[in-house]
Amino acid sequence: MMHSMRLLAIACLCVASPAFAEAPSAKQLVDKIQKFYDATRDLHAHFDQTLESGIGRAKKASGEVWLKKPGKMRWDYDKPEKKILVADGSTLWVYEQEDQQAFRQPMNSSTLPAQVSFLVGEGRLAQEFDASLVEVAGVGGDGDLVVKLVPKTSSGNYRYLLFVAEAATGQVKETVIYDQQGGTNRLRFSGLAVNSKVDDAKFKFTPPAGVKILSAPSQSQK
Repeated sequence: MMHSMRLLAIACLCVASPAFAEAPSAKQLVDKIQKFYDATRDLHAHFDQTLESGIGRAKKASGEVWLKKPGKMRWDYDKPEKKILVADGSTLWVYEQEDQQAFRQPMNSSTLPAQVSFLVGEGRLAQEFDASLVEVAGVGGDGDLVVKLVPKTSSGNYRYLLFVAEAATGQVKETVIYDQQGGTNRLRFSGLAVNSKVDDAKFKFTPPAGVKILSAPSQSQK
């Protein structure tokens, strides 16, 4: 379950305004990100994920993600294996097709990584993180802005986050989480669609016949 929850780790978007598009401060950037998400009811995107351990081993995955307030999400992993993580706002399911098993647990803010809880409508970036604009080799591209977010209350699960935003549009297209063991969880988003009225049925899950169902305790697995 811990491995499946780690595959969750996930991310965010948006910023920028003509008023300070050329040189926004970290605070202005964070305020714009927050404003964008406050106005976002749902989103859909393709994601590519790279997990790197502290000793350099890398695992890649990809698929589609749907998010909807309040607290609904669905991650369909296509590669390297079929996996579904789906939550209806109260219950989180992790379905591992190859192993024919599904994990079920109550969903609350403590079960989700920091980026994910923000994406589904919880948390205030400016209140929870110290922000600074940074340049990191290999992160972002020409015209991108990278904001580093360090939690004001230390976490045993991660040290800090990076959000990569397009300078022209303010859309965050990449997130990176740095854990306490020196590993990283990197997510890149493409084909983003927001406020497209995603149907609530997308967040319902019924285990297929014959699937083994395991119940997991509600605890922090960020």
